[in-house]
Amino acid sequence: MPSPAQLEIAAHSLTAVLGVWLGLTLVTRSRTPNGVLFAMLALAIAGWSGAIVVERLSASAGVARVANAVEELASGLATPLLAHLALAITTEGQPSRRQLRLTAAFYVLNVVVSIPAIVDPGHPIRLIEPNFSLPPVPGLAFYAVWAAIRYGAILMALWWVVRALRKPGIGADRRRHLGALLAMVLASTVGGGMRILPVIGQSDPWIGVSFITLAVVIAVYVVFSSGVFFASGVAGRAFRETMLLGLGALALVAALVAIDEGAQAVLQVNGPLFVALSFVVVMALYEPVMRWVQRQLPERSPLDTARQDLLRAAGQPRFTAQPAHAGVSPALARLTHALDLAGASVVAADGRVVAAAGPEAQRLPGAGAAPAIPLVADDELVGELRIAGTRSGRPLPLRDEELLRLSARYVASALRAGRIEDEQVDALRNLTEERANLDSAASTLHAALVRRGSSAPGLEVRALGLLRVDRADGQIVRWGGEKAGSRQAQALFAFLFDRGERGIAKDEALELVWPDVELERADLAFHRTLRGLRNTLDPHGGGREVIRHHNDRYRLDRSIIDWSDVDEFTARLEEAGRAGDPDAALALLQGARALYRGDYLDDCPFYGDSAFVEPRRAALRARYVDLLVAIGQASEERGDRVSAAAVYRDAVEVAGNGCPPARAGLERLGLGA
Repeated sequence: MPSPAQLEIAAHSLTAVLGVWLGLTLVTRSRTPNGVLFAMLALAIAGWSGAIVVERLSASAGVARVANAVEELASGLATPLLAHLALAITTEGQPSRRQLRLTAAFYVLNVVVSIPAIVDPGHPIRLIEPNFSLPPVPGLAFYAVWAAIRYGAILMALWWVVRALRKPGIGADRRRHLGALLAMVLASTVGGGMRILPVIGQSDPWIGVSFITLAVVIAVYVVFSSGVFFASGVAGRAFRETMLLGLGALALVAALVAIDEGAQAVLQVNGPLFVALSFVVVMALYEPVMRWVQRQLPERSPLDTARQDLLRAAGQPRFTAQPAHAGVSPALARLTHALDLAGASVVAADGRVVAAAGPEAQRLPGAGAAPAIPLVADDELVGELRIAGTRSGRPLPLRDEELLRLSARYVASALRAGRIEDEQVDALRNLTEERANLDSAASTLHAALVRRGSSAPGLEVRALGLLRVDRADGQIVRWGGEKAGSRQAQALFAFLFDRGERGIAKDEALELVWPDVELERADLAFHRTLRGLRNTLDPHGGGREVIRHHNDRYRLDRSIIDWSDVDEFTARLEEAGRAGDPDAALALLQGARALYRGDYLDDCPFYGDSAFVEPRRAALRARYVDLLVAIGQASEERGDRVSAAAVYRDAVEVAGNGCPPARAGLERLGLGA
């Protein structure tokens, strides 16, 4: 079991690490005076604990003497800093001159009573001998004064918090914040009392240190919650994130120490090599590990992610960042309480109630009926502030009317900034999606270029008529693998080719190819066929990318298709429509006609006779009929009656519905039935 001395060293080490971490974290991320005060308090406590650890473990008398001086000076500053922080929070940054003078006096007195122990470490001011004394004044008298000064600052902080809690009418959020502050001061009172007064004695000093550590941890929440117009939940989120990072830093330090000791004990290596290597490993793995941790947390919406990114880009502190309009509700609550209003509400220009406070807020009359102050920011009317008067019925004095105008100015700025912020969040979210699409397109292009430059040409697909697929080594005849049917694999390819980026669901494939097979066997057959088709389409690449699976749908990678008659057919038709030269347009139409060998995917196993193919087949057939009519009209205009008549008759036959334009052409040629 660890000895009391070892427990004290462990408790002080933990306090020093947390104090440094939390102090530096808040001073670099919180812009409030409370954050600066807390940082000074945390660093003073860290200096006190760190100095005690050095003093206990160092074998050098000179080092121990310096550490003792740091310990006494840090402890002399910590207690008035605690009182100063409590004063700043309880008075919300508006202390009286008397309170400031009293706090300054405690700073001076606590530093003064630290001097004897700094000058003469062998005779510190304490209860037992050898202690500091100046005959005829005994050491006990100096100890009583020292304890009164040290404990007086803590008791003064406790009194300020209790008095603030006893004020009538404080809001729920404010009461919760002051309750946390009370817990912090009580923990400091207990811990400081165990160190200052002979409550437990020197046998278990680690207990008092642990209470002081607890006070430092609670102070983090207190400082964050005492910010200006924070929305509900901001302080809690900031506290959780800060503590998680602090515990992570503590775990890292402990791991590095354990690695160093293990290297010395097991490998008999005295040097920083393994600690340095471990630190490098942590730095290299930090980002991927953090991404993994974030994926395990409840997923945030793209809108929330974009808002957090925007707030960080705007320079908002990471832990306490909130939307611009989030402070309207707490500000309105404070205003209602300060002016003793029966109710107040903020109404946007579109009539939407943004915030409301007070018992009469929900019963405020509509626009024009209740006393209201226009909310104007940069000559833009963003809403109005409606008030229901004071609860006492007395009119507001002039200074309170000025306060209302200041409140209206803040709320107007918050609403306008919030609207602009929302617009920027939407733009940032859209930009993020566009960048994701850009990255995806770049990856697809890069893969296609690499494949084009390092492998044989891709597939040539002829689907207008009988399905035929060729590649460098000839026509694909055997579609499936050893355990997959060729006809089923060919049908699956036709289905994927037809659907394009829409893709197919597995259930659709089962319905097409295995409609009468029990589900389990059909599922097995589907995956075997899919695997065989992948190997057929890409026999040298493992078949992993030619058919992608995403969002429960399978899609054919179009980059493996170098050419298809369908794409060529539609491209020539579109180019002919844009051509200004009749001869060039006719040549393109003739070329497109040559590509159309028959109905789309005609006679393809399974798929050619299914209902899935009919919409595309009918559309391509209609375009082919239009093409024939256009060729017939061009031939007719050229005076080539024989060619025009032949093309018109083909159009009538292919259309199946008589094709009125083609019949009209035949009638013009005197060949109508």
